[in-house]
Amino acid sequence: MKRTIFYVIASIIFILIYTAYGAKQRADEVLDKYKQEEIHKIEQNLKNFVDVAYSTIDSNYKNSMDKKYLEKHYGHRLKNIIDVAETILKVKIEEIENGKLNLEEAQAEAATAIQRIRYDNGRGYIWINDTNSKMVMHPLAPSLNGKIMDDPKYNCAMGKEQNLYMAYVEVAQEPGGGFVDYLWPKPTKDGLTTDVPKLSYVRLFPEWDWIIGTDFSVEDAILEGMERSKDELRQMRYDNGIGFFWINNIDESSPMFHMYPIGRSIENIVLAGGHLDKLGSVIKSFIKICKEKGSGYINYTWDKPTLKKPIKNVPKLSYVKLYEPLGWIIGTGVYMDDVDKFIAREKEFLEQRIWRLIINVSLVSIIFVILISVMQYYNVFGRFFSKSSESVRFVEPTVPQKPQQIPTKTAKPQTIDANDYLKTVLDISKIMLAQAELLALTATIQATQGDQKSEMEKEMKQLVEQFHNIIADIQKKIM
Repeated sequence: MKRTIFYVIASIIFILIYTAYGAKQRADEVLDKYKQEEIHKIEQNLKNFVDVAYSTIDSNYKNSMDKKYLEKHYGHRLKNIIDVAETILKVKIEEIENGKLNLEEAQAEAATAIQRIRYDNGRGYIWINDTNSKMVMHPLAPSLNGKIMDDPKYNCAMGKEQNLYMAYVEVAQEPGGGFVDYLWPKPTKDGLTTDVPKLSYVRLFPEWDWIIGTDFSVEDAILEGMERSKDELRQMRYDNGIGFFWINNIDESSPMFHMYPIGRSIENIVLAGGHLDKLGSVIKSFIKICKEKGSGYINYTWDKPTLKKPIKNVPKLSYVKLYEPLGWIIGTGVYMDDVDKFIAREKEFLEQRIWRLIINVSLVSIIFVILISVMQYYNVFGRFFSKSSESVRFVEPTVPQKPQQIPTKTAKPQTIDANDYLKTVLDISKIMLAQAELLALTATIQATQGDQKSEMEKEMKQLVEQFHNIIADIQKKIM
C-alpha cells in the first residue's frame, strides 16, 4: 500500500508541474498571438494613414504638371497680366486716332511701356512677337528683337516638337487667345541645363498683328504644390488628434525635416549635434529603409510627451514611404506602450488564476490520496478480521449442529486501482489546461473587436464544450 501511495503522490507532483507549465505556456501563446495580431493591425493602420498622405502629395504634384489644371488655377492670373498690356495698346490706338501719335511712335511707346512690366518678384514679364513669328520686343533678350524665331531649338512646343512661335501664332488666333505648353532649358548648379516645363498665355492684338504673351514656369506651380501639400499634411490628424505626419529628406549626410508639425523650429535644419543627434539617427534609419525598399517599418525608442512630464525611452513604431519625384519621405508613428501594458496586465492576471487552479487541484489531489489511503486501510483490515474469525471457529471443540444453510455470497471489499486514479488526475490536468486557455481567450476577446472577436468567441464555445465533456467523464469515473 505504501508503495502505491508513493507512486500516486509522485505522479500527482509530476502532473501538477506539467499542468502548470502547459497552462502557462498556452496562456503565453494566446497572449503572444494577440500581441502579434494587434501589432499587425497597428502596422496596417499606419500604412493606410501614410498612403492617404502620399496620395495628397501625389495629387498636388501631378496637378502642378497638368495643363488643364494649370490653365484653370493659374490661367486667370496670366490673362489678367495680358489684360494690362492690351489696355496699353488700346490707349495708344486712341492716341493715334486723336492725332497725338503716329503709328510708329505709338508702337514704340507701347513696346517700351510693356517692356517695363514685371510681376512675381521680378521674374514675370511680357514679350511681343508678330504673326510672322518675328520678335517685336523681348525684355530679357533684346538681341532677339527683329529676328524670325525659326531656330530648331525652338521646336519644343505642345509635346510634338512644334516651333514655339508658330504655336503662339496658331493659338492666338482663337477667340480670347489660348495656352501653349513647352519645354525650356534651364541652367543647373553643375553648369549643365535641364528641360523644365513652362506654360504660356498668348493673345492676338489684331490692329497691329501683334501677339502679346507671358509665361509661367511649371516649377513655380510645383513649388506651390509642395507648400500646399505641407500645409495640408500639417492639418491632418488621426487617433483623436494625437497622430500626425512628417516629411523628411532623403540625404543621409544631412538628415532634416521638410515638415514637422509639432516642432516647426527644427524644420529645414540638419539634425546633428547635441540633442539633435538621436533624432538625426532615427531619420537616417528612415532614409536607409526607403532607399532599400521604398517603404518600411522602423522600431525604436523615443520620449513620450505627457501632461506631467515626458516618459523616457518608450517603444515606438513608425511607417515611412518614399515619394520619389520630390525626394520626400512621408512618415507617421505610434507609441507601443499601451499594447505592452495590456499584455503585461493580462499576463499577470492569468498567472494568478493559473496558480489558483493549481492550488485547487492540489487540494483535490490530497483528498483523493486520503480516500485511497482510507480505502486501502479498510481493505487490509477487512481481510485480517475475516481470517481471525475463521481461526476461532476452527479451534472450537464442539459446536451444536445446525441445519445446513445455503451459504450466501458476500461482496468483496472494492479496491481502487492506482492506474484509474492516475487517469483521473490526468483528466483533471486537462481541466486546468482548458481553464487556462479559457482565461487567456477571455482576456483577448475583451480587447478585440469586429470579425476577429467573433472568431475567438467561436473558438471559446468549442473549448467550453470540450471542458464540459472532460468534467462529465471524470464524474462518471468517480461515481
